[in-house]
Amino acid sequence: MANSTKTWKKIFWIVAIIGFVIGLYGIYDRFAFGHANTDYGSYVPWGLWVAAYTMLVGASAGAFVIAAIIYVRRVEEWYPVARTALTVALATFIGGMTSIWLDLGHPMRFLNMYINTNFTSMMGIMAWLYLIYGLMLLSMIYLSWTSERKRWLRKLSYLAVPFTIMFAGAEGALFGVVGAKALWESGLTPILFLIEGALAGTAAVIVGSFLFNKLDQAKVAYMGRIMLGLIITILILEWADYSVALYSGIPSTADAVRGILFGQHWYVFWIIHLLVGMLIPLLLLAIRPKNILTITGASALLVGTAIATKLNLIIPAQAQAEITGLETAFTGPGLTFTYFPTMPEWALFIWIGSLAVILFLAGEALLPRLKKEAK
Repeated sequence: MANSTKTWKKIFWIVAIIGFVIGLYGIYDRFAFGHANTDYGSYVPWGLWVAAYTMLVGASAGAFVIAAIIYVRRVEEWYPVARTALTVALATFIGGMTSIWLDLGHPMRFLNMYINTNFTSMMGIMAWLYLIYGLMLLSMIYLSWTSERKRWLRKLSYLAVPFTIMFAGAEGALFGVVGAKALWESGLTPILFLIEGALAGTAAVIVGSFLFNKLDQAKVAYMGRIMLGLIITILILEWADYSVALYSGIPSTADAVRGILFGQHWYVFWIIHLLVGMLIPLLLLAIRPKNILTITGASALLVGTAIATKLNLIIPAQAQAEITGLETAFTGPGLTFTYFPTMPEWALFIWIGSLAVILFLAGEALLPRLKKEAK
């Protein structure tokens, strides 16, 4: 198993470095031409980069909660997995924040969110939650490697569990409180964000723990059962959400759901999300619930397709005109309800994903030095 993990670790390094280099084209285009070469516009202002941000930050919260729960329960044999979970949380959080930062028209103006915070706005509240979450995450990483008795780490973990659940739910509330978008405006949206983040975070921790040989059969079987339950929960919630929307027949909501299921990009839901991202992992977890390679493979599929759930949430809701006839009332660049990421958008997305993987791999290799320095 050790030789196998070393081989996969090398493969991850190579793929991540190649993706990072290829993605530099997206970085160049973003700073050289701004948003000129993207496909979003006035009607669809949020695209692939916003989807990547929500997916990565959600996975970060999911991984962070895993670590916090392990330290709260003081299960020492799981501490190596907890450290990996914290590294996953940091890498995905940096990736997510980088994605939304580059999506801003003027990236440096993000400081205004702290200087002139509007605390009646979910975005204003989330800006401070991001800061608190980042500081809490860095503190737990430092304590996990330098504290022998783990007393302070456990105390901080008690705060981390409820805070992170609130943090991840509030990220979903960013969309759930937007009354102009019927597909988003729902009390179910924050719940879906929580569960999808927990699933993506758990899957990422399994993959990361496998690469650094921290899993045995008992641990991977336990985490596999957690993923199995989360997948079933997501499928039930999605069925409830979509079926109610279609049955009610409210045009603004039903049209958006039809766009997800039967629109131009139907394959994002049926093939990438449902088949590859849900049903195949579900079968793998059910058929071979104790096999490390099988569960790691299922986890890799879940991580690789996690972006589909956010694309299904973000794009179809914006692709519906709030006023009948708006799509034909005005014409011009950016005044369209269709969207598909351009090459620079894909390149930057690849760069961000590769950056997160490199940060994780480098973190797992370098963070043990903190323990040596502490001793």
